[in-house]
Amino acid sequence: MSKRIAFICSVESYKLSDAHIFKDLCLVPILLGEELGYEVSIVTTEMNEALLQQAFPTVKFESIPFEKDYVANMNAYLAKHAKDIDIAFAIGPYPSYLAILKTYQHYNPQGKIYMKLDVNRFWLHRLKSYPYFLELLQLCDLLSSECVSIQTAIQVYSQLAIKHIPNGFYEHFPTAPVSFHDKENRILAVGRLDAPEKQTILTVKAFLAAQLPDWELRLVGPMSASYQEELRQLLDGHPTAAQVTMVGPIYDKVQLEEEYRKAKIFCLTSVVECYAHVFAEAAKNGCYIVTTDVDGAADITMQQRFGTIHPTHDWEGIGRTLQQVATQESLLADTCVQLQAFARKELNWCHIVKRVAEYLSE
Repeated sequence: MSKRIAFICSVESYKLSDAHIFKDLCLVPILLGEELGYEVSIVTTEMNEALLQQAFPTVKFESIPFEKDYVANMNAYLAKHAKDIDIAFAIGPYPSYLAILKTYQHYNPQGKIYMKLDVNRFWLHRLKSYPYFLELLQLCDLLSSECVSIQTAIQVYSQLAIKHIPNGFYEHFPTAPVSFHDKENRILAVGRLDAPEKQTILTVKAFLAAQLPDWELRLVGPMSASYQEELRQLLDGHPTAAQVTMVGPIYDKVQLEEEYRKAKIFCLTSVVECYAHVFAEAAKNGCYIVTTDVDGAADITMQQRFGTIHPTHDWEGIGRTLQQVATQESLLADTCVQLQAFARKELNWCHIVKRVAEYLSE
């Protein structure tokens, strides 16, 4: 019988969006299955099965009813199928996982549990006060954290071994290294731009304050009509308003890749992140990174060797940094070469899962 990995979704993440299929939630178990030659299943209530099959034809979607009691439904599934699951993959130390993973362990004591923690500093602070947290960690055979500071903090708290596994990028198609000469005077921001924690308005304020006549700020990602109107009011009458482009969401992977390849600087002004996936995308395409002090910022910039880190609300300081860095062509060119080389070697998901496989001793 073929060995099998199953992504067991918690009640907190039972609904997977199209974007999740190409993020760590699904990519890690899918690529780990490819690396080990295991069958892969995603066990949850809702996802775009057609898109999953289009992108990863061999991966199976196992539907768990959400009605009445999702945890009870998942436990019933595991009581029947746990013995056929060699590795249970979980993401985030959510409360519902305690009962779910105990059920898996009960029906398959030889099976292994890998939890990708996906914890930021604020969540970790709360988790330490919850009795279930340590018990949940102790159930797992492999625990990994995306950034070094969180890895260290959880190790000190739990006295358990936590592996450092950063978030990476996934190449939907092969890409050649980016030449700095092909880049333009662009500053790029990518994400769910109207999400409150993203503080996109601070990115715009910083860019306007920097007064860069030959540069463009490009905002890539979804925004509500009300948020767009808020940005337009900020830009109204400003002499450099025309240099801010609200691109909107880009679903075409080739087009999105081109945005990263053309940009010299990547800017992120979030108040909270857990090693944002856009960091790896920006690094892979040789962008100098200007960011707030979110988790993962020190790692991706290599302690500010290839970027600058500011307090989470310091848009004035970010503006001054943009103004200074934009004139330093040698710094931008060096970053394009060195950060890109590091990312392409270390942050490709296909390479990262090889380390996970080794940690699982498979």
